[in-house]
Amino acid sequence: MHKTEEDEFMYLFIALRPFIRGFKYCRPVVVVDGAHLSGAYKGTFVSASTLDGAGCIFPLAYGVVDTENDCSWTWFFEQFKHAFGDRKDMCVVSDRNESIMKSVRIVFPDVPHYACIWHLWKNVCGNFKRSRKAISDLFYSMAKAYRKEDFDKLMAKVDRIDHRVKEYLEYAGYEKWSRVHATVNRGRMMTSNIAECINGCLVEARQLTILEFLEEVRILFGSWHCKNREVASYTKDTLGRKFEELLIINAAKSSKMEVVPSSEFIFSVYENGRRYIVCLERKVCSCGKIQLDEIPCSHAIAVLKKKNVTDMNPYCSDYYKPDALAKTYEIPMVPMPDKEDWSDPNNVVAETVYPPRYRRSSGRPRKRRRKNANEKISVNTNCCGQCGQEGHNRRTCTFYPKEK
Repeated sequence: MHKTEEDEFMYLFIALRPFIRGFKYCRPVVVVDGAHLSGAYKGTFVSASTLDGAGCIFPLAYGVVDTENDCSWTWFFEQFKHAFGDRKDMCVVSDRNESIMKSVRIVFPDVPHYACIWHLWKNVCGNFKRSRKAISDLFYSMAKAYRKEDFDKLMAKVDRIDHRVKEYLEYAGYEKWSRVHATVNRGRMMTSNIAECINGCLVEARQLTILEFLEEVRILFGSWHCKNREVASYTKDTLGRKFEELLIINAAKSSKMEVVPSSEFIFSVYENGRRYIVCLERKVCSCGKIQLDEIPCSHAIAVLKKKNVTDMNPYCSDYYKPDALAKTYEIPMVPMPDKEDWSDPNNVVAETVYPPRYRRSSGRPRKRRRKNANEKISVNTNCCGQCGQEGHNRRTCTFYPKEK
């Protein structure tokens, strides 16, 4: 916890031991985000999370800060680094908040920061409204492309539609939002949706006092941890749920492919008249999927079937295997005792913490966040009360003749 010189509350950071231990067995892709508290004392709930080997949300750390700025995020990342340390090939994904990007550069100078493609697309929609419908599918295809050749072809189409969009995305940095240009493997984590999911589950709890709110967060994360731990105990002979499903889908796609061997490890695979080169020794395919997903693509599975190989685990990432999933949830979350049974250390009892200064806003507090125009699913359009058509009203209706 961090206080002001007047002993007023400023920042709080919490990282529980089961999460610290479990992170060692998850891909080091950290998603961070913040959400405003709506209780008596205003503040911001900040969290860091990732995905486990089954594709489920795995919280890492959380806390409360006065507001999202350079100082608060830098302090949060410093505490995160102290708790979790540095990991090879780690990256941070967020909604392109300026303070988050600055703090990552300060605390983790060698860790790349990647953008949530959904938030980046909303920025494109706001700046280039006329081109957004024509470019929407192209943008998401580019972001998720597995080969640079496919990316370049899609970007050429974007350039023909609106060259300003290409310049904007190029200025944002291809490596920040394109999977194939990323300097480290960010897996399938292309958005900050898992952080948004955590914030969505805590909408009602954010109206409580800080202590009550933190207890609700602990209970929520504890229930997730217990459920996922139970599922992990049943996963013995297969990959984690999400990646086992992906493996089954790839296997179904491989059924009608033709395989021609070139050597002991190199094969040509023909699909719909197109040839793909698979090297089992290096675990690569010219489609690019096995390299980034770290799971056999449909072409690699076709080769393995040709060789009568049924065990595909050696060709999958260690993060997806049952052993890693079991170790992720090896330490259970112990429930907190009742408040009256707490045994507080003397140094904690002697510490003085005053509530932060705040000024209550006028009017009734808002229960829901005000959405931007580009976030709304539908737009209300006036309908004529006479003919029911959109775009005009009863007074200007020309469908029915006016009575004289």
